[in-house]
Amino acid sequence: MKRSNSIKQLKGAVFISSIAMGILLSFPPFRDASFSISDFLFNALFVSSLSFAIWVINLFLLHLSETYRRLRIKNNFRRLLSYILNELFLIPIVFLYFQYLGNYYKFELSEGVTFNYPKAIVFIFFLNTAINVIEASILLKNKRIMIELENAKLKQQNTEAFYNQLKQQINPHFLFNSLNILKSLIKREPDTAENYLVKLSEFLRVSIASANENTVILKEELELCTDYLEMQKVRFGKALQYSFNIPMNVQESGFAPIFSIQLLVENAIKHNSLTNEKPLKIDVTCNSGYISVSNNRQIKLTSETSTGVGLKNLSERYKILSGEDITITESEKEFCVKIKILTNENSYNRG
Repeated sequence: MKRSNSIKQLKGAVFISSIAMGILLSFPPFRDASFSISDFLFNALFVSSLSFAIWVINLFLLHLSETYRRLRIKNNFRRLLSYILNELFLIPIVFLYFQYLGNYYKFELSEGVTFNYPKAIVFIFFLNTAINVIEASILLKNKRIMIELENAKLKQQNTEAFYNQLKQQINPHFLFNSLNILKSLIKREPDTAENYLVKLSEFLRVSIASANENTVILKEELELCTDYLEMQKVRFGKALQYSFNIPMNVQESGFAPIFSIQLLVENAIKHNSLTNEKPLKIDVTCNSGYISVSNNRQIKLTSETSTGVGLKNLSERYKILSGEDITITESEKEFCVKIKILTNENSYNRG
């Protein structure tokens, strides 16, 4: 919280609290039969003005403490000064007012001035204490709000940094596996390796162009996924089969994290065996606002080397973007991952 904002935060309370104290402190004498409505209003005006004067002195001291920081006026010392200054400047005014009331209403002043002088001191002390409590409460509340806002902003920045860190793990993860595949093809099938390299370079071009995006239109993610699968068919041929069954209106209106569906199909290829006799079948479908990526389970006896990102990465990204986790269901015959279709490109889709 910037110190220069403190007085601005108190402006509304100055008028409201002054009027409120003027009205509330005028009720007790109003119960006297001789105290008329006009007397009540006059007394309320006086107490409100007195409260306002106390506020002015307190705000002046607050301004000094915040403007001239070299003075290093601590809160306790500032409040002590406010009691001293308010008593010095306002006691004569309150004393004269009590004298006026005493003469006007024929109060019994058996002790003369000694009776009213302490009463004036106590009255000012009471008003100043009430105003100091209000001031401290408002400043403390606003300070707490500002701290919460700063913490929320810091948390958002940390979340965005964490998300970006997760996103940056995707390309190295994919590239690592792709280079391993390319390495295995170069010696055995150089023509296929060349075709694979062309498709890989095109895929990486699209990936780099989307590097600064957190989410993309679902249609673009599906096109990216299709390019990836076609690239994999260079290696696996008929051993890899896939299908997309998502309405065009959903593709054009929904959003998904970049590389989310691609990562799921990559995961299916990485962990399952693919042969012409037993092809791997990947189905991408849509139902009730969710995308499902399912495949028949043909678990490899030995899995490819993995960086350990995979589903854990996607899970963390979805918790950040949608407040939901991904849903994984598996049986002996099928493995399925369900992810939420996001409804907004830029904001978080929580709730």
